[in-house]
Amino acid sequence: MKRPVVVLGVALFLSTVIVGCKKGIDKVLVGTWNVTNVEVNVIENGLTVFSEADTVPVGTVTFRNNGKGEQNYSFQYNGTQSQTGSFSWSATDDLIIINRNDDSDMEWRRIVNTSNKQIASFNILKNADQSVDYTLTLEK
Repeated sequence: MKRPVVVLGVALFLSTVIVGCKKGIDKVLVGTWNVTNVEVNVIENGLTVFSEADTVPVGTVTFRNNGKGEQNYSFQYNGTQSQTGSFSWSATDDLIIINRNDDSDMEWRRIVNTSNKQIASFNILKNADQSVDYTLTLEK
């Protein structure tokens, strides 16, 4: 008689764990991260023609455990650039996929992936000959 109770308890536990795990939600990312560095590389015809780094940007990026997030930071590149707004997200070990509500979606390639530091890079295509690589450092 004890065996069915144990089996039922294990089944209940496993179903709770499975339902509680949302596909693509990386528990390491959940939380608010300070933006501590932003590097910008302008690429023309495959060559880097300009590089700049802001080592004192201001603001945060928040990843919530429901797959939603918010960015609110600014950095210096050709004047002050601000990134604000809500997004939805998912992640793998190699990528952070950002689906922005009011702008084009992005895939951030993870360079460092630890519980207290994330470094990720993404590219924005300006035209057929020019793109801009951004590398963000996020720290808790």
